[in-house]
Amino acid sequence: MKKILNPFRYLPLRQASCWGIAVMIMSAIMCWLIPVRLSSMTQVYLLQDKQPLWLSTVEQVVVWLIFAFILYIIGAIFSKSKVRFVDVAAFNLFARIPMDLMLLTLLVPKFKTLMLLLQEQSEAMMSGKITQMTAMVDNMWYIVLISAIASICSAWYCFWSYKGFAEATNVKNGKGVMLFILGFIVAYVVSGFVLPLLR
Repeated sequence: MKKILNPFRYLPLRQASCWGIAVMIMSAIMCWLIPVRLSSMTQVYLLQDKQPLWLSTVEQVVVWLIFAFILYIIGAIFSKSKVRFVDVAAFNLFARIPMDLMLLTLLVPKFKTLMLLLQEQSEAMMSGKITQMTAMVDNMWYIVLISAIASICSAWYCFWSYKGFAEATNVKNGKGVMLFILGFIVAYVVSGFVLPLLR
């Protein structure tokens, strides 16, 4: 159980990097095939047409490096230990695995259709249009299931990201949690600005 809750204490740096890179490549290919694009560090947007595979790959690399670099800066400033970027980056890359696994739900046709429906409904409401909610009501149990999976994977990702940050920088406990939350918010906002510039 300890290895599941905090694999970074037991995971060699090279192994963490290899697993992270392998899953990142898989995620880039899935984003290209589904197709979806990353709209922020933790959000995807379903597309009608495929974008280039290189762009899907660059998006994965960019969101990882933004978060890793911000956490490294925080660790370098507030840690009393020596902080290496390679440690922060490798553990942060491994911590992305739960978010990448969440993409697997979009390979299920029913889930993908409902996600597209939710996306269209959200865009319609933001533009002030009145839309029929019948389809959403009829598929409420599926929507609840999708939301539960997304919530679990997101919480898992955040928990592992913090644990990886804490192990790599030795910034822990209340101070570590607050600094990690700050870093997460900054990375989320920055990724939302940077990703559109790639297109």
